[in-house]
Parts: sequence; C-alpha cells; structure tokens
Amino acid sequence: MTCARAETLFEAYLDDVLVPARRARLLAHLSACGRCKGVLDELRVVDALLASPRAIDLPPHFTFATMAEVRALPRPRASGAPLVAYLVSYLTAAWLLFGAGLVFANAPLRAFGETAFDVSVQLAHAFGAYAHAGARVLGEGSLGAAAALVILVDVAIVVGFVGIRPRLVQRLRL
Repeated sequence: MTCARAETLFEAYLDDVLVPARRARLLAHLSACGRCKGVLDELRVVDALLASPRAIDLPPHFTFATMAEVRALPRPRASGAPLVAYLVSYLTAAWLLFGAGLVFANAPLRAFGETAFDVSVQLAHAFGAYAHAGARVLGEGSLGAAAALVILVDVAIVVGFVGIRPRLVQRLRL
C-alpha cells in the first residue's frame, strides 16, 4: 500500500468504519512506515482536541469593558454618493431618453431634435473655449475653479431657458 492510499483511509480508520481486510493492510503499512504513523498520531491528537470542548473563563465585567471600548471608537461616517455621479447619471439618462425620442419620433420632431443637438454641440464648443479662457485667467493650477465656473454658467442658461423664457414669450404675446 502507498502512503497516499493510506492517508485516504485514516479518517475511516479513526472512525472505526474500515472493513477488516483494509484495516489489516493499513495496520501493516503503519508498522512499516514511520511517516504515516506520525500523521495518524497527529490526527488522533486533533480529534481528541475537537472532541473535548473547553470552557473559557472570561475576565470579570468582560461585556461591560468590551462595550465601553466599542463606544469609544469613532462613529463610522456614511459616505454619500458624490454630486458628480448624480450629475453624470442624470445627463446620461437625459441623452438616452432624448436619443430614444429621436429614433421613435415623427419627422418634424426628429428635425427639431437634430437642430437641438446641433445647438448643444455648438454650446459645448463655446463652453469648452470659455473654460479654457477661464483656466488661463484663473491660472493653470485652478482648472477645477474654471470647470465650476462653466457649470455655474450652464446652470444659469438652463434656469434662464426653463424659467425666464416662458415668461418672456408670454409677455411678447400680450
């Protein structure tokens, strides 16, 4: 019998479920192989340790001391999603809906959408130039400030388009 085959039988041997023929061959191998006998002895020790549970004595006021340490830890901070993630998600969804509208819309609405798309491309180029100029004015290290300025201008245009334009159109009709 090889050592590898003997090791596969160790568990059954320790559980005393081996058939007598295999048990006799394993015992013959163990009498000749010191390595396998050592492994089997180690497994007996492990089985004995697992079979007898030990009770651990806790120090006095263990729960109180543990909870005091937990309370002394700093509170975990809830990290919210960054504003940029919301903005990018919103813009992505808006462009997807806009694109779906262009695909499924009738011809006049599609023409309007293509015109709006061309206008938005021109505005993007203009704002890009505006951001570049802002970065040059504010300094090369303040590209974030220039981007914030561009976003502020974008928000002002959207507010003007949504809030002020309908009022102007209504006044012009009167």
